[in-house]
Amino acid sequence: MTKNTIGSIFFLAFSSFYFYSVFSIKKMPMAQFEVMTASTFPYYIGLTGIIVSIILLILSLLEKNEEKLSLTYLRSLDLKTTTFFILLMIFYGFTIRPLGFIFSTMIFLAIGFLILKERNIKRIFLISVGVSVGFYILLNNVLGVYIDAGDFINNLLGVN
Repeated sequence: MTKNTIGSIFFLAFSSFYFYSVFSIKKMPMAQFEVMTASTFPYYIGLTGIIVSIILLILSLLEKNEEKLSLTYLRSLDLKTTTFFILLMIFYGFTIRPLGFIFSTMIFLAIGFLILKERNIKRIFLISVGVSVGFYILLNNVLGVYIDAGDFINNLLGVN
């Protein structure tokens, strides 16, 4: 098997599981009449992942002059960075409720930039703050998707 065949099979399995999981997302009462619900984006992301992985699988099976999967190739992969990002995503999942979307996303992006060896602190700060606040404003004010400020902000403001 080639690298692309194995990768596309893995991506197809992941996308299929993701797409299957979308149907377990609970809908708010009266949400069936809404254009966008909590499962709208995940539904289309899963569907797109399945379509792209099937196309990649077909293309990888059609190409015969492809490099085979080898131990040398596996050793060349940067598994340390991948492991750090997986641990960072787990950290992000655990901190989004207590710290809130904005703070946990800023921390996630900043640490992600540091893992990728970006050393310009000003750039890291501006991008992580801009993306976090920008997405929060876009989701809350433009798309009408409520995102809780988080336990930290609620306790700081005395809201509970």
